[in-house]
Amino acid sequence: MLFAAACAPKPAPKTAASLRPLGPCPTSTWTPEAPPPTASAKISMVLLAVQEWARYGKQVIAYPADGKPRTEQLGIKEREAPERINDYWKSVDRPNLSGLDSEVPWSAAFISWDIESAGVSRDLFCPSARHTIYVERMAERARRAGAAFIPLHLAERAPQVGDLICASRDNGDTTLENLNRGPGHCDIVVEVRSGEVHAIGGNVGDSVTRSVFPLDASGFLSPISARRFFTVIENRLP
Repeated sequence: MLFAAACAPKPAPKTAASLRPLGPCPTSTWTPEAPPPTASAKISMVLLAVQEWARYGKQVIAYPADGKPRTEQLGIKEREAPERINDYWKSVDRPNLSGLDSEVPWSAAFISWDIESAGVSRDLFCPSARHTIYVERMAERARRAGAAFIPLHLAERAPQVGDLICASRDNGDTTLENLNRGPGHCDIVVEVRSGEVHAIGGNVGDSVTRSVFPLDASGFLSPISARRFFTVIENRLP
């Protein structure tokens, strides 16, 4: 019986073609916070991310191209600021969750809170508790005129400030060719330096964290085992 179980066919990998369409972006009664005093939604996204990073003690994790991630500065953990994480959850209509629900990933709620708080309408960005769902909506919206976020392959776009960089995680196999709503993670690019890009995201090391990733000589993301990036999302907001 054990042999038969071992030889049983594995379930087919989930593919985008097997999923039901997402449909229109749902409405929400959540009221975003006032954005920073700037006319640029793109700059507001970056300022909000930096603001939250400072609120959480400026945790930094570096991801070298040839080694394991290393924490260069510790910050405040999710359980020490549960109410603020509850604010992020409210942006995706899950007000029952907070930083005390550490088993529930809140990184997509953080990105959703940031973008909508920057003043971006739901026609341009639809908040979601799952990164790969809002990326899928971005890809759909990119087929029409006036799109604000354009998912691109890694070789098509060197990350710029305001862009999102997204990876598949936990043995997921999401790609731009197979937007299968698997596990993923996105960060907002806040700084680009020679050879490295700095991006801020939530629920990284149980905090709002500034992650440092390597770039190649042309400024494109370098492959690293700790983050299996599959897209750079160009931010065309003014």
